[in-house]
Amino acid sequence: HVITVNHNIRPAEETGGDAAYVQQLCARLAACGRPVDCVLRELAPGEVAAAARERGNGVEEAARYLRYKAFDRFAREKDVACVCLAHNRNDQLETLLMRFFQGSGGASGAGIQQVRGIFVRPLLNIPRRDIERFLTEQHISWRTDSTNSDTRYLRNRIRHIVMPELDRTVPGWQKAVIAGGRKAAEADEVVAAEADEVKWKRSGKDVCLPLSVFTSQKKAVQVRLLYTALGLTGCNQRVPYSFIERMCGAASESAEFEGNASGIAVCAKNGSIFVKKDEKPATDCGFSAIIEETGSYELPCGTVTVVCNEENRASVFAGNTGAAAIEVGLPFCIRSRQPGDEVKTASGGMKSVSDILSDWKINEKDKERIPVVQELAFPGQRIVCLWGSVYGYDDWIVLPQEK
Repeated sequence: HVITVNHNIRPAEETGGDAAYVQQLCARLAACGRPVDCVLRELAPGEVAAAARERGNGVEEAARYLRYKAFDRFAREKDVACVCLAHNRNDQLETLLMRFFQGSGGASGAGIQQVRGIFVRPLLNIPRRDIERFLTEQHISWRTDSTNSDTRYLRNRIRHIVMPELDRTVPGWQKAVIAGGRKAAEADEVVAAEADEVKWKRSGKDVCLPLSVFTSQKKAVQVRLLYTALGLTGCNQRVPYSFIERMCGAASESAEFEGNASGIAVCAKNGSIFVKKDEKPATDCGFSAIIEETGSYELPCGTVTVVCNEENRASVFAGNTGAAAIEVGLPFCIRSRQPGDEVKTASGGMKSVSDILSDWKINEKDKERIPVVQELAFPGQRIVCLWGSVYGYDDWIVLPQEK
């Protein structure tokens, strides 16, 4: 049995040509006495884009989600024990480097798994050049996705720029990276085994755990437990590790706390830690507060404290979020983003706030929550900070201007 998925996100002649190639290859195999039935799954035009908007993790992730959904259905329909995928050693190297640059750890830092559920990758330890050499010897052509050469994507930059440079300057790097992935996988098995001993309980839409049980675990196990809880709530958004780390720290310091990021709320109360989806729609997240004097203010990101420093500027702190303190002149406004917002760049130009938040790969709900700090004391009332660190993202800070 063979399945091919047409995502309909590239030009019709290319994506349709890929599907036709698979069908023709299966027909040739059948003509040679090796009968293979080929199933073509056609995604409707716009289906991937709609999934990307709903899931908030980009087109590539949405296409992968829908592809694996089709694979699962195919496996049930054909009653097969496993589905073999074509990932090879080059894919593994690219993935390990990509996740290293993204700061991944645990299971993600281990790279692509050879076996995951019903999915098996028999070619994972074979270099791409060996596969192409074999196909050439067998007079079998192959297809290449044109987007593989587009270096706007991180994986392609790693493939076409980083890996050739490593080949040239760091002999033996490939074996070292593969070995590092295996070590990460082995270490993750230990953490996973300890985390599996602790069970979250359902409490309505939430999952909960006695706070004392959570805080008694090693830090790595606490992190694993929170990621497990995210899965149990059905979260499909990217949740920054810095947020997870901050929640672990809050649990060790206080019996009551609350934090929100990526559509997830983590809180502790009444001796338990709760994890749930934050159901508040993005359209309800708009906020604005004008700060004219020192004091403490309750905002969607938590309690914000404003104090004056020696230079008669305000230092602004965001409670126990772990966010970096910022400095701004009084009066100032803290608000959600608005259409047309722009902020100054290091080169002196201007960049749209929307583009910056997209560059940071922030999901749509969190984009509405990131505090925008706007100084009101100067003409132009420029934006001086995108305060992403209150939710575990980066900050964009503009240096003070002279009066």
